[in-house]
Amino acid sequence: MEVKNERQVFFETLMELAEKDDKIILIVGDVGFSYLDKFVDKFPNQFLNAGVTEQSFMGLAAGLALSGWKPYVYSMIPFVTMRNFEQLRNDVCYNNANVKVIGVRGSVHYKFLGFSHNISENEDVKILDHLPNLKIYIPETPEEVVKIINDCFLTCNPTYIRL
Repeated sequence: MEVKNERQVFFETLMELAEKDDKIILIVGDVGFSYLDKFVDKFPNQFLNAGVTEQSFMGLAAGLALSGWKPYVYSMIPFVTMRNFEQLRNDVCYNNANVKVIGVRGSVHYKFLGFSHNISENEDVKILDHLPNLKIYIPETPEEVVKIINDCFLTCNPTYIRL
């Protein structure tokens, strides 16, 4: 039996939702390829690799959300919370835009890259917890990831999920 990690479960759950809703769009910052290949193959018109343009991809996600799309922005935690904090705050949260921000822990895979790809304990939550309209989730198991992704799909407010 294959043991799945939180990222695998996130992508599987997002694919199930994207099959039902063609307004879901996945925006990534040039990361996650081993995990997102199936999504890209199955939903090429619901995927955008925005490259290393964190400020732009968060503003783009806000604009898409305010136009009726359901963006999921996926990257390393510092890339979706810190490098684009102003756009997350102003464009997404203050506009109550339906953007789901998925922050991935660097952990052992990116530890050697230092703080550009990693956070200190709960650093992300400490800078995000005061933003208006933003709901924050930190699942601890793959089962919690499935529940949170499905529950958040039903909401229209900004959401941050740390994987």
